[in-house]
Amino acid sequence: MIRPLLVFAMLGLATPASPCDVIGPSPSAKRLVADAEVIARVRAEGLSPTPGRAGVQAGSPTQVRFAILSVLKGRLSSSIIEFTGTLTDRDDRNDRQIPYDFIRPGGRAGSCFALAYRAGAEYLLLLRRGGFAAYAQPNVLTPYWAPLSPTNEQLFDGANDAWLLWVSQELRRR
Repeated sequence: MIRPLLVFAMLGLATPASPCDVIGPSPSAKRLVADAEVIARVRAEGLSPTPGRAGVQAGSPTQVRFAILSVLKGRLSSSIIEFTGTLTDRDDRNDRQIPYDFIRPGGRAGSCFALAYRAGAEYLLLLRRGGFAAYAQPNVLTPYWAPLSPTNEQLFDGANDAWLLWVSQELRRR
């Protein structure tokens, strides 16, 4: 008798868990490019020796290290950048039309952010200082500032990748 009551009480007191709550529409690709402080083409090099930050929406126990290949907007003080993420052995191609209006498939479940990177693969990072402690470390450049948005998309054709070309063209228009 006590066991069913205990189960009923636990279920009754539980709050629904929503892994990804976003209020309002996601910013357009044009808005993302405008709002990014830094836009950089990078290559995932591997895991960083620095541990990641768990307990946040874009959290992971590990960080990934990236080599900066080129900076399209803003400035970076180093030839490498590291932030929370994991490594995978799979590509993660965005299946939307250019300009992307949604995150790559790896970020569509769970945390609202694509946290997995393939070592050796190139990515286009739209970086901004983290403003919400729930997403990432505040005041540190991160791609995790706009949930469900294409701020860290994998590139497949190097300098000729369609997403990279669109972002470059949008920057020239500004």
